Amino acid sequence: MSRQHTWVDGRVDVLLRALHELGLSGSRAGAADLIHERVRWVSTQAGISPTAARRYLTDEALDALAQTMAFSLVEETPGADLLDAPRTAGVPLSLIGRCIAGLAEAVQVRLHELDDIDHIRVTIAQLAHALSALGQLTAVGPDGGRPGDAAAAVVVMLPPGLVHRAARYLDAAATLVTAGVLPDGVHPDQADQLAATFRRDATSLRSCG
Repeated sequence: MSRQHTWVDGRVDVLLRALHELGLSGSRAGAADLIHERVRWVSTQAGISPTAARRYLTDEALDALAQTMAFSLVEETPGADLLDAPRTAGVPLSLIGRCIAGLAEAVQVRLHELDDIDHIRVTIAQLAHALSALGQLTAVGPDGGRPGDAAAAVVVMLPPGLVHRAARYLDAAATLVTAGVLPDGVHPDQADQLAATFRRDATSLRSCG
């Protein structure tokens, strides 16, 4: 027997649709938590009951919330075609290599999440797209040619949006690893080291953007 579609389910549908139109995604569980938080906030600020507060979470209010969330990620240029975006962020080739490896590990981490399969598929697709973009833009070298032999000294120009997006993906993987979501072959004793590596490379990426 299917579960009844609740008021929260309907608000989640609206919020996720608004995020999708802005080139973003989220899990149903995360969106539901945000809806509940907004109800509590409106209830407290307006001095009304949570039930009364619900009427303020209109489609327009949730559209505005999605836009606010997108604005907080403006450095990632949501919705932009990263392959055609201006390449103004200088990233050492050696760091790009580490981050490609890190994003690949992040895919494995995501595969071990157990909730919201649809969101996991979207997230893995995003990670794969970032990997593909990093690989394609690195393959042509700094000025459209082949990378030089001294990889550590070579700087590849990348779109800042891609740099910041990859950094966020690495930070998210670090958070999951810290919470105990580990890829195959990684012992729990290695979790702290893996999370620290994700965060280190995320920080290094942001410093280039």
